[in-house]
Amino acid sequence: MKLSDLQELWANDSLIDELNLGKEASKVPQLHSKYLSLLGTSRLAVRKAESEYLKLRRIKWRYYRGELTQQELIDLKWDQWQGIKPIKNEMDEFLSTDIDLITLQDKLEYLKTIHSMLESILKSIHSRTWDIKNGIEWTKFTNGMI
Repeated sequence: MKLSDLQELWANDSLIDELNLGKEASKVPQLHSKYLSLLGTSRLAVRKAESEYLKLRRIKWRYYRGELTQQELIDLKWDQWQGIKPIKNEMDEFLSTDIDLITLQDKLEYLKTIHSMLESILKSIHSRTWDIKNGIEWTKFTNGMI
């Protein structure tokens, strides 16, 4: 799911019909289920992206050290590293500027942003019954029922 799709979905789902608070209260479990499912999917996507990143980071480490076999290079469609073999304290600089790793880091951050937003949405859903209860109490108060 795209971040913009999630934002649009929540913009629609977050609205509370103040004239029908009973119906809104009954929608809370449905919303919770919907966003909990999305959160679970998001958590798995983040974990998969982390695994991909770590795997590629290890391959790139071996690549820059000149440790990949000819078959591995053919499978990856890479040419042999022709630069100077970096020493240990230089390796982080090589890896942090590698375009393939940067691309995976960007993907991971995007997925973490979606995950974080889903966690915030679920917190909002948890407080939704409280908000609805307060709306009902306010309606009673303004109508002179209390």
